[in-house]
Amino acid sequence: MKIAIIGAGPRGITVADRLVARSEKEKVNVEIKMYDPYPIGGKVWNPMNKLNHSLITNTVVSQVSFFIDDSIENPGPIRQGPSFYEWIQQIAPEYLKGSSVGKTYLDKLDLKENDFAPRGLLGLYQQWFFENIRKQTGKNSSLAYEQTEIKAITPVNQQYKIDFSGTSEKFDFVFMALGYGENKYNDEERTFAEFAKRNKLSYFGPANPSETNLDDIPATQAVIIRGLGLTFFDYMIMLTENRGGKFVQDGEQLKYIASGREPIIFAGSRSGLPLHARGRNQKGPSEEYKPRFFTKNNLKNLKNHTGNLDYNSFFKLFDKEIQYKHYENLIKDPDYSNIIHKRTNRFLRELRRNPASNYEKIAEEYHMPKNQIWNWDRILNSAYKADLHQSFKNWYIKYLDFDIEDASKGNKDAPYAGAYDILRDIRNLIRDIFENQFFLPDDSEKFLTKFNAVNNFLSVGPPLIRIKQLRALVDCHIVNILGPEMKVENDPRNKSFFAKSQRLETINAKSLIEARLPSVDNDLATQPLRLILNKYGWYHQTRYQKNQQQIILNAAQINPKTYQLIDRMGQVVPGIYSAGIPHEGVSWFTTIIPRPGVRTIIYKEAAIISKEIIDEIKKRTET
Repeated sequence: MKIAIIGAGPRGITVADRLVARSEKEKVNVEIKMYDPYPIGGKVWNPMNKLNHSLITNTVVSQVSFFIDDSIENPGPIRQGPSFYEWIQQIAPEYLKGSSVGKTYLDKLDLKENDFAPRGLLGLYQQWFFENIRKQTGKNSSLAYEQTEIKAITPVNQQYKIDFSGTSEKFDFVFMALGYGENKYNDEERTFAEFAKRNKLSYFGPANPSETNLDDIPATQAVIIRGLGLTFFDYMIMLTENRGGKFVQDGEQLKYIASGREPIIFAGSRSGLPLHARGRNQKGPSEEYKPRFFTKNNLKNLKNHTGNLDYNSFFKLFDKEIQYKHYENLIKDPDYSNIIHKRTNRFLRELRRNPASNYEKIAEEYHMPKNQIWNWDRILNSAYKADLHQSFKNWYIKYLDFDIEDASKGNKDAPYAGAYDILRDIRNLIRDIFENQFFLPDDSEKFLTKFNAVNNFLSVGPPLIRIKQLRALVDCHIVNILGPEMKVENDPRNKSFFAKSQRLETINAKSLIEARLPSVDNDLATQPLRLILNKYGWYHQTRYQKNQQQIILNAAQINPKTYQLIDRMGQVVPGIYSAGIPHEGVSWFTTIIPRPGVRTIIYKEAAIISKEIIDEIKKRTET
């Protein structure tokens, strides 16, 4: 039987690995072909993209591995192999010499286990892993790869015809891991783009930064960047260090030495705050925080008589877990441990007995420093609290200094960063709750809006080095952060873009960058394959209805138990499987790199999809 895998990023190659392993063990014949317009590893990790020498991963090298393990159910035959860090240490020095692209990364191998690697180097690890899979093929399996874009899938007599490069081929099964697509502009973006074209301005819509050419932005000229998430930090580096500037250590802080080729950056967002720095890693490759309150049993006990979980009850339990971890770390911190002296046990006992809503009062009674008393409003809305009559730059430097000092204490020990990091470790439990539809539609909507905002702000931040670099750039006025409620408009009178915020700044600029990736929206898709999937009703908005409640999601529908595609009529599309970003909202938190020993979702998907396909092949060949 023939299997097509569309998408050669982490999901695609992990499914390929499981298909080969299962087919060889179970003596089921499979012919697997992978397709992607980019090299193995996909667009994000493309080692041929020069920007991926300087743009870095968001996970430390010791916590990445493509070799599946028994932390998930029924993984199939397990193969031993090096983690990304072990590969860097043991295999990469020789392997990289074998290609011209690889040789350009030889000077990037001086990495310790808690360092962050260039993205292109992770792409090369994935290429090595793919070659390793091919070495496992035998009598029952074959694996090939073609760098090309799939234009269409057409059902033909219980098979699927796939069109690419002016030709086509038929397959019995298809797995799609399409990642972020390319979208046409929405109404607001189109207005900016058309205004820019008329007035010879530069507008950069939502896109992968490594695919964006910023050469049209001249030195010393103002540029507005809308968004302070992970994508912002890529653009920040592209417009500074990649233009010849240098970050140097100056005492305990970084200092930026400008090249003179940088523009002047004015950046902002709705909150006015960048994501929090990731705490310095203190955790082993598979080490996870074990929750005390936010447990599977406690969550089950919160379900009502209809078997559903109320969002507010869910959040209260999460709130207690994250705040307890914060205070537990705080009283162990040498800077604060003398505050309550011998009353530590009594303090923690009071926290355990009380709901999180009482923690602020309890902390005040124990004379905790004000900036160490957990307050959601202050954590999420600090920029709104800044004095309008004081320098926002000075306030911002202090804010970043506090974040840097805290994150430097580590993702286990830091009072705040150590608490934020538990979100990464309880993600699988949260995902199980969401994907098993514990929430009714109204509560699902609260989860996808309110909780996602909290999760992203606290736990999806950049490596600590990026916050240190941001501080250095703010200090020398190359980056200027606007206040909260940033708004951008066209300014026809001055033939420029215009930005303002709650702090009443007014900035005009000839360039505007949208610092975000394309949204998951079937209606805006422009790629030929996605248009075909929309046409057949295979990709469509997902509608959930229960107890007279309804939620509509811009996410393609799949069966979360099998990853089979479900069409517009609610029917399973036989033989087609799909996973990842196009299903964000049906699945939860799909932007993941596989981490060993922690039930990583990419491992789980690959195990389930490969088993489904191999079992179906056995059924078909037996009849």
